[in-house]
Amino acid sequence: MRGVAEILRLWTVMACRQINQSFTDSATKNAMNRFSKTTRCSNVVALLCLCALCSLNAQTMVDGSAIVTSRSGGVTASDASGESVPVRAHDIVHPTGLELTTEKNGRIFLTMSNGVAIALDASSTVQFVAYTQRPFDKEEQNLGLEPSVSKLQLHFTEGQIAIASNRLSPLSELRIQLRQGEIRLHKGTCLISYGAAGLHITAFDGNLTYYYPDGESREFVSAPKSVRISDQSMVRQQIAEVTTADSLEAHETQLCQAAQHASKRVTFQPNQDTGQPPVPVLIVKPDYFKQPDFRPYQFKD
Repeated sequence: MRGVAEILRLWTVMACRQINQSFTDSATKNAMNRFSKTTRCSNVVALLCLCALCSLNAQTMVDGSAIVTSRSGGVTASDASGESVPVRAHDIVHPTGLELTTEKNGRIFLTMSNGVAIALDASSTVQFVAYTQRPFDKEEQNLGLEPSVSKLQLHFTEGQIAIASNRLSPLSELRIQLRQGEIRLHKGTCLISYGAAGLHITAFDGNLTYYYPDGESREFVSAPKSVRISDQSMVRQQIAEVTTADSLEAHETQLCQAAQHASKRVTFQPNQDTGQPPVPVLIVKPDYFKQPDFRPYQFKD
């Protein structure tokens, strides 16, 4: 986008020079020349408006942030350099380069600053390849959708993962690299798992696109569709089996619902002024406000 803005800026400068030259010509030019000058001026105004729009869209992207909403059992994490990092409940993490691995009894839930929630099931591994987003202000946050534009790229290699992205902006990108192929989640909640029978992809809510390894052939999966792609069918670029989300096991359905819940547990402070990764704020459960009011005194009527 910066390259486009720069090209338009140079184009505008050249157009202005032409207009300046035209106005220095003799006053004896005919009406057609004057019409040409007016047309050139209009073109310059349009170009200036377009340049301003491009400048807004070319705002610097910053690193996104995330918070561990909950975890249980054994979970290990390492950063891009391979160093171990803590991932306790309510810890704030910088996702880019982070790799998470759960043990047989482990689970972890994270909410990203773009509103996307990640639920990693037991015996699973995922890496956050890259995560950036445009800074946003309070007014944008009040719109009800993702307040910024973001790019999130995951690499899922083992086990089972649920991803909820009900508030994702249409301009944002959420891609999940797999052992073979790639998924782009457009909006909604999906469940991805590896099994003995192959790759299982379920659109629990919303829709997604699966791209075969060649990067051209694809499958569009819309809720409540669930597909299985075996190693053999992947070579043929075909789906091996089609079912629905109703066929999911109880714990798989619960994982998807838990991811959806996690996405609603956190809000993030606007970072337009700071230019730093957004700071998460946990949302208190409504039940908290229904607790009895314990006071060491009473007022008499």
